[in-house]
Amino acid sequence: MTITLHRMAIIPALAGLLLFSAQPVHACVENPSVRPADLEADAVNRLFLERNYKQLDQLYQQYSTKRSTTPDGMSALSIFFRGIAKSFVGCTSSQRTEQEWKAQQASLAAWQAASPKSNGPKLALALNSVNYGWYARGRGVSSTVSGDARSVFESRMEDARHQFDKLGALAKHNPAWYSGMLQIGLAQGWRREKFEPMYASAVKLDPYYMNFHVVNKEYHDQKWYGSDQEMHQAVNTAVELTKDRFGQALYARLYTTEWKPRAMFTTGGVSWERMKKGFEDDLAIHPDLPTRRDYANYACVADDANTLKQQLDLLGDQADIKSWGNNQHIAYCTGLATMSGTDRKPKCFKFTGTEDYICD
Repeated sequence: MTITLHRMAIIPALAGLLLFSAQPVHACVENPSVRPADLEADAVNRLFLERNYKQLDQLYQQYSTKRSTTPDGMSALSIFFRGIAKSFVGCTSSQRTEQEWKAQQASLAAWQAASPKSNGPKLALALNSVNYGWYARGRGVSSTVSGDARSVFESRMEDARHQFDKLGALAKHNPAWYSGMLQIGLAQGWRREKFEPMYASAVKLDPYYMNFHVVNKEYHDQKWYGSDQEMHQAVNTAVELTKDRFGQALYARLYTTEWKPRAMFTTGGVSWERMKKGFEDDLAIHPDLPTRRDYANYACVADDANTLKQQLDLLGDQADIKSWGNNQHIAYCTGLATMSGTDRKPKCFKFTGTEDYICD
């Protein structure tokens, strides 16, 4: 089986960091709007589900020793582990059960038993343990995590750290090892004196392993251990490290990992001009529908009626504007698009007793 490598989309925030769930033995239905890397991850997924461990081991060896990249410069190893993860992620997100987590661990253990000399399944198991810890904690803010959940979370993360410590010999040459350790560093609240040198070593090894930048941004966000200023600096660092291949694309990607309020472009410290350039650079790499929809949506957030209208025209009946947010936001964007070429902004009114809005 030949796998032609393309670009890997950034994995959005922590909720997308190599999460697993149960899935039948088939890949998701192909979608022409999905980035090529999603299809390549499906190819790895099929190899795993078919228990073609020999080829998985060959791919892992190739990607980890030859620093294989996609034609557009992304880390092939990151696609490999994303493909393994997709074996447990269905076509739609759903809550996983303990039984499903045990089943996935058994599947990965079967690969390890079949390939005792390969580090691929060992890393996959360790990465799975990290996500098993996040599963116990949940994705809410700290105040929403119960004492019992926090205890299980901490225990599982410590177990994951021990697994990565045993694989420490990989640290000199394997980006996936650093990806796991950085996630553990975030979870365990490592001091900056420990976390930041880890990030520096990781990006020196491979600046195009996107999870490094996602986790570093999260670590420096005020929701974790930093501030807005430090988070912005983390984004700028990621863009600087990857600009030779991606221009400003990471500026847009990293700021669309989670929804931001309208103030992000006024008092939130985010530059719409840089983000706009980032979307353009990203679409030049691969013109997929989700990225163009994000481009149009954030143009609305930035009150850029001309760009909003331009992108909606390019999207046509595939804009899917109803998925952009709440009713007020959707009504505002619909109204703003009609004001392209003017300096006007919509005024919105709520219908009494409903959640419906009209903007003119």
